[in-house]
Amino acid sequence: MELKKISLEDVNAFNKNTMIEYLGIEVTEIGTDYITARMPVDHRTHQPMGLLHGGASVALIESLGSIGSEFNGRI
Repeated sequence: MELKKISLEDVNAFNKNTMIEYLGIEVTEIGTDYITARMPVDHRTHQPMGLLHGGASVALIESLGSIGSEFNGRI
């Protein structure tokens, strides 16, 4: 059975009402073996000194890993 391909718009819509959306993470490019995204460094993602919080970086990486696993073979 062939899986339905999923678009970039579908991937970003899948993330609505999640921490991914709250942190402002946006998937910008998808391919058969990679995903790229961006995340703002603002009040949601920085530590008190104004630098990107390490936990936000982990959330970004974990989110991309989860997205890749969910849509494996459909991107």
